[in-house]
This record gives sequence, C-alpha cells and structure tokens, in this order.
Amino acid sequence: MKKIAVVAAVFASLLLSGCAKQLPPSQAQISTASYGELPKDYQEQIKNHFNATLKDPYSAQYKFLPTFKGYSQDGPWSPSGGKVSFGWIVPVLVNAKNSYGGYTGDQKYVFIFSGGVMYDSTINSQFGKVQPVK
Repeated sequence: MKKIAVVAAVFASLLLSGCAKQLPPSQAQISTASYGELPKDYQEQIKNHFNATLKDPYSAQYKFLPTFKGYSQDGPWSPSGGKVSFGWIVPVLVNAKNSYGGYTGDQKYVFIFSGGVMYDSTINSQFGKVQPVK
C-alpha cells in the first residue's frame, strides 16, 4: 500500500510541475540575442526542403511572406525542454498536389534561420510559440 501511495505522490508532483506555465524569453534576452543574417538563398533552401518531402514537388506553388526577426520556443515536453531559438522567421504558403492529383490549397509553413541553420518551426507557430521581436 505504501508503494502505491509513493508512486501516486511522485506522479502527482510530476503532473503538477509539468503544468507550470512556460515563460517566454525576457526583454534582456531578446535585446542581447544574436539574430545573424538571413541567407541570400533562403527561398531556395526552403524549396529544396519541400523537394525532398512533397509527393509532387514540381507542382508546388510558393508565396513567400515578409520575413522578420523573431524567436521560436519549443514546448516544455520537447526533447530540448523549451529551448528558444533567435533568428530570421520566414513564413511561406505552399500549394501542391496531393496523392489524388488535386491541389491542397495554401498551407502555411514557418521556418527560422538561426545560426546559419534552417529549422521548420511550423508546429511551434501553430501553438503561438513563434514571435516577432519588437
């Protein structure tokens, strides 16, 4: 019986600590962060990413939206535990054919270029974890 109580107490403490609100980066972190340079070939890098992932990459139509400096924060349950990446945010709308040969309509994707590396931050964006810096 004691073992069950101990396991329940440990589980409850883990559950409650996991529910703590994740804090965004402080204003000091935002103002001192290094955002680097947006690569000149950023559109080509994004298209190459989709060339490797789409069923029919030759059908893809891209609409690149304005880029901006910002940050992307992983969720608390991610392997990074909530890491914040500062860099250039690039939103893009992609319309491509699916397996049935029909266009899917514009699908929004969000990428961040941080430290010379491109990351897909679409999931973070869907959860409001991609923010511009002011």
